[in-house]
Amino acid sequence: MKKLILCLLPVILLLKSVDAQIVYSAYSQSYPNDSLDKPGNIGIMTCELEINNVFWDLAPNAVTRNYLQKDTAFLRNRPKEFVAINTFDTAKVHFFLHGVNRSNAGEWEYRVMRWPDKVIVPWMPITRFSDKMVDAMSTYGQMAYLGGYYPGIGNWIVVDARKKGSVNIESTSVVAWWPIKPAVAGIYTADELNIFLTRLARPWSYKITPEEAYKWHTHYKDAELDLTTGLPKKFIAEANENNLVFFLNSEIYKKEQLQYQLVRDNEVIITWKANDFDDGFIWLRDLKPGDYKLNMRYTAQPEHVATYLFLVKTPWYASIWFKIVVWLLSAVCIGFVVLYIKLLRQREKTAEEQANKNKVQLELKAIYAQLNPHFIFNALSSIQGLINKQDIKGANSYLSDFARLMRESLNNNNNEQTPLKQELSILDTYLKLEQLRFGFKYEITVDENINVYDTDIPSLLLQPLVENAVKHGVSDLDDKGLITLNIQKEHDNMTVVITDNGKGFSPKQVTTGFGLKLTNDRIKLLNEFLKGQQISFEVKGNSPTGAKIYLTFKNWFL
Repeated sequence: MKKLILCLLPVILLLKSVDAQIVYSAYSQSYPNDSLDKPGNIGIMTCELEINNVFWDLAPNAVTRNYLQKDTAFLRNRPKEFVAINTFDTAKVHFFLHGVNRSNAGEWEYRVMRWPDKVIVPWMPITRFSDKMVDAMSTYGQMAYLGGYYPGIGNWIVVDARKKGSVNIESTSVVAWWPIKPAVAGIYTADELNIFLTRLARPWSYKITPEEAYKWHTHYKDAELDLTTGLPKKFIAEANENNLVFFLNSEIYKKEQLQYQLVRDNEVIITWKANDFDDGFIWLRDLKPGDYKLNMRYTAQPEHVATYLFLVKTPWYASIWFKIVVWLLSAVCIGFVVLYIKLLRQREKTAEEQANKNKVQLELKAIYAQLNPHFIFNALSSIQGLINKQDIKGANSYLSDFARLMRESLNNNNNEQTPLKQELSILDTYLKLEQLRFGFKYEITVDENINVYDTDIPSLLLQPLVENAVKHGVSDLDDKGLITLNIQKEHDNMTVVITDNGKGFSPKQVTTGFGLKLTNDRIKLLNEFLKGQQISFEVKGNSPTGAKIYLTFKNWFL
C-alpha cells in the first residue's frame, strides 16, 4: 500500500446538489501518494474539529488495513491497494472521487456499505460535484462527491467505485470508527519530575523504561502488575506522595480533548472536567489520604470511560489505630485526673469527717467530764447522809463500793464504747450503793438473745438515767420504791426501758435536769458520730405510778 497524504484545505467546498457546505479547514484528506491527478482515486475527508487526529497511535491505520488484507471475501473484485484509515469522533466522513467530473461521470458508479455486508447506498451513478470556485482555490480540479457518512462507533464504512458495466472495482476506501479510551502509561511522584519531563520529551513512546519496570517489580508482586502496561494494577502512594502525574498513552494537543473525574472513598471530589494541560498527562495535586478512582475519557467518545485505581496511604499520626491509642491514652489520662480529683475530694471529705469526728469526740469527752463530777457529787451527798444518820457501817460499805465504782469508771474514761456486761456491772454497783441509803428495790433483766459480752454501748450512757430514777423517783419511798431496767432485742434493734414507781415528772424536766440534759446532748452528738446506727431517747409523761424512759438503739445488731 502506498504512503498516505494528510492535508488540510483552507477553503469551503460547495455541494450544489445538496445545498451544503463543508469547511475544508476543519478536515484532513487522505489519498494514495502521487496519484491525486489519477481518475478513480477515492479521497477521504475526516473532520478534525481540533480533537480528531490525535489518537492515531492508539489504533494505527495499518491495523485496519492489515486485517482487511487477510480477508479473502473483502479482496474479491477489489484492488490490492486501498485506503484505510481510522477515526474516533462522531462527525461524518466525506468521500470524493478524484479525477471524475461532469464530463466523464457517466462512465462511473459507486456503492457504500457498512462492513462486512450491509449495503447503505447500492451501485448508483454520480450526480454531485465540487464548485468551480472551490476547484480553482483548491487546485485539485473538480471532484465527484460520494457523500458523508457516520455508522456509529465500532462500525466500518466501505466506499467502492468502478466503471459502469465492469465487475472489477477500481478504487476502495475504508474508514473504521474505533472505540477508544485513555490508558495510563506512566505514574510519577513529585520526586520523579525529572523522569517525567524526560518521558514527556518523547511522547510517541508509550512503553516504560527498563529502570521504571525494575522499580515496579521491586515494589510490587508480579500478580499486582498489569501484563500490558507493566504498571501496578493499583498504585499505592506513601502519605507524603500527594502530588501524582499520570502519563497517558495518547498525544493530546488541546486540554479540551481529554476529560477526567476523581473519586475518593466512593465520593466524587472532582466532577467531570477538561484536562488542566494541553498535553497527554493528568496532574493531581494535594491529594488527601484515601482510596481513589481516576476516571478518564476522550471528549470525542464520552461513553468510553477508563478507570485507574490508586491509594494514598494515611499518615501514621492520622491512622485509625493511632487515633484509638490517643483516645485510649486520653481516656486514661482523663480517668486518672477524675480519680485524682475524686481522691482529693475524698481526702477532703475524710479530713472534714475526721475533724467533725474529733469535734464530736471532744464534745462527748466534755459532757463525760461533766457527768463524772455530777456523779461524784451525788455519791458524796449519799455518804454524807449516811454519816449524818450515824450509820457508820453503811457509810464504810458505801465508801468501799464507791471506790470500786470510781476505779471502773476511770478504766472506761478513755473508751467511747464499753461492753454491755461491764456497763450493767457498774449500774449494779451504783444501785447497791444507793440502796444502802434509800432502801428501795431494783431489778435488772436482759433478753437471753443478747450477748452482753459482745454487745457494746456508749460508756456510762445509762448511769445518769438510773440515777435520775433514784433521786427523783424512789428516794422518798424507802423499801416501797422499785426501779427496773429491762433490755430487749427486737430484730436488729435493742431497746432499754428504765422505770420507777415514784411520783413521776414532766418530759420538760429532761431539758432542765442537769444529768438528763447532758445525756440528751450526748445522744445527739453520738448520732452524728455513729454510721448506720442511731439512738433515740424518749421520756413518757407524768404518771401516778412513776416514769418510764425509753432508749432505742437502732440497727445495733447489724
